[in-house]
Amino acid sequence: MRSKVYKIILWLLCIGIPIFIFGIINTMVSLRYETDSPSDCVSKITGDDLCQAILTLKILIGISIMIIVVLLIFRKRFLQQN
Repeated sequence: MRSKVYKIILWLLCIGIPIFIFGIINTMVSLRYETDSPSDCVSKITGDDLCQAILTLKILIGISIMIIVVLLIFRKRFLQQN
């Protein structure tokens, strides 16, 4: 893997984590104002399952962190020129 591609992937993952966190906060605001009670998960406006959206964003954060760790641990192997 070339150094430029490696750095681009690493930066995209690092930038993606705060975006996913913002998405969770945004969805939690929707959960508060678009449902009848705190235990409801389906939006009255869009009909989306907001709890599923939050869970998906949490999974994406976890996957991003795991990929970052793998890229950093095996950095020399990925950047090795063949």
